[in-house]
Amino acid sequence: MADASDIITYIGVPLAVLGVLPIFYTFINSFLTLRNIRRSLRKCGLEATTRGSFMAGFVEVSLPRFSITPLERTEDEYWTETSKPSNLKGGTWTILHWNQLITSHAMQRVQYSSDLKVPQAEVDLEELYEFLLDRGAVPDVKGIHMLRVSGLWTPTGTSLMLSPDATQSVLRVSMPDDSDGVLSLALQWKSEWNKRNHSSLPPGWMRLEFPVLVSSKVGNKVLDDVEKSTHLVDTSPAKANFEDTETVKGEELRRRRSDPPPPPSYSPSPTSLRFRLTSSAHHPHLQFRSPTYEHHLSPLSSAPLPSLEGLRPTTTWLAPLSLSLDLSCQCATTFLALPQSLYSLSDSSSIPCGVLVLAHLLSANDAPEWETPETPLRHAHEMHERFVLQQQAIARERLLPEAQREQASKLRRSEELSAMTSRAIKEQRERVEREERREREAIGSRKMNVELVANAALGYLEGEGEVLEAINDSGEGPKQGKDTSQIAVERLLVGVYKADTGIDAEQNAWALDACVMLDRWRDWSEKGGMNKEDLRAILQDKKAFCWAAIAVGLVTKVCEKERADGSGLLGDVRECLRVWKKVRLG
Repeated sequence: MADASDIITYIGVPLAVLGVLPIFYTFINSFLTLRNIRRSLRKCGLEATTRGSFMAGFVEVSLPRFSITPLERTEDEYWTETSKPSNLKGGTWTILHWNQLITSHAMQRVQYSSDLKVPQAEVDLEELYEFLLDRGAVPDVKGIHMLRVSGLWTPTGTSLMLSPDATQSVLRVSMPDDSDGVLSLALQWKSEWNKRNHSSLPPGWMRLEFPVLVSSKVGNKVLDDVEKSTHLVDTSPAKANFEDTETVKGEELRRRRSDPPPPPSYSPSPTSLRFRLTSSAHHPHLQFRSPTYEHHLSPLSSAPLPSLEGLRPTTTWLAPLSLSLDLSCQCATTFLALPQSLYSLSDSSSIPCGVLVLAHLLSANDAPEWETPETPLRHAHEMHERFVLQQQAIARERLLPEAQREQASKLRRSEELSAMTSRAIKEQRERVEREERREREAIGSRKMNVELVANAALGYLEGEGEVLEAINDSGEGPKQGKDTSQIAVERLLVGVYKADTGIDAEQNAWALDACVMLDRWRDWSEKGGMNKEDLRAILQDKKAFCWAAIAVGLVTKVCEKERADGSGLLGDVRECLRVWKKVRLG
């Protein structure tokens, strides 16, 4: 018969051992979890403080939280991926290289290594967006619109940016992980998507190309003056504000024409101009920054080319027209908004039809009736009456004696001479009055659509051989993606930049004349209409008016597009960048 010691031996000891097993399991599990976590952190290149509570079964991990910014695009790592991307949750931002700054530490208590998460990194949304655009990602129109409409309630997984081939998501909305009301995003990138490099045009930058040109009037290939040896002047023109008077600009233009500096030439000849436009709360006006010449898309910044960083164009039309030209393209490279002054200009940019007729830009048959018609047979009746009276006087003279006849004839000729003189003075006075009346009626005539004005101006310049059709580098056909008005405005901008910075100023003085006409156009738009001085300025410099009309036509087209597409991609991107300054990337 078993006694009490046997019961303790065969039953109590096994029960005691079974009671200790959970403690052993917790200890071993915590140890293995700690080891796996350290291995994962070491593999991902993350530094963290780990501490295991073996008896409690928890592992405490203190991971740094980073604030990240993109590298300089001149660095090689900017265009590559990291060799040790994190495979932990929330570590998608470790796929690419960043400038990292530790802002805080996040403490996590986990039981299993799969529960470990990398703290989301804080990043400026605009910098992130431009960085991914520079790497070749494309915006997802539907996803960005969803973000603008829904905000933090945007469904998880909504794609904001797509891969260069638009087949996979690059940037998407992720689950909020202790984001404190901040938008959470996740990143994905693959090496086969690397199609761009440092020579590619960065987002927010623009390029004015100096294309090979062929004249539409002559029919043979002509190199634009920008393909000639370009000159550079060691001057820094003073920057003028948007309210510069026409007198100052006229004096500056005459000075440049009469006394152009002799600059040194250099080679190779530039084929394009790269620059960027900036605007901020402190400087609301558009700023023309970092202009750099390029030769076949490669920056010409080394010797023998001096840097263009010190040059600042003084004309106030270069930046707004450049922005309008960029926004007129299908794929704009900037998210800046048009200045309000351009919207005001587009609202009152119509030209009276009579002005176009007087400038011989529009046929009188194609224009609405605008001038008082003259009596077509009035001069014929007057001439007939004079002829009848003259014949009657001659007939009466024939009935007179010889002496009286000669005296009457002499008196008649004297009266005819006096009448002819008075008639000439009267006709001259009537001609002046008629011209003044035509000018008044032309100014007050019905206004034409700005698109018709721009087309008429474009037709005139094409007829004069001024607008040249761009062809591709191989000379096989027209350059794709640009219409004639965009090519014309691009050529105008090139001329404005070169003339305003003292480079071939004399050859490009026509571009500054167009800017003076644009200033005058803005003035009469603000006053509510043009006056006689404006009309006479148009008639005296029809070429400058035509260039200005083409530019205003493009501005008006862009303003209408911006109003119509207020909820389009650019509007959605601007609103999202305004609302979400900082986001969490993980």
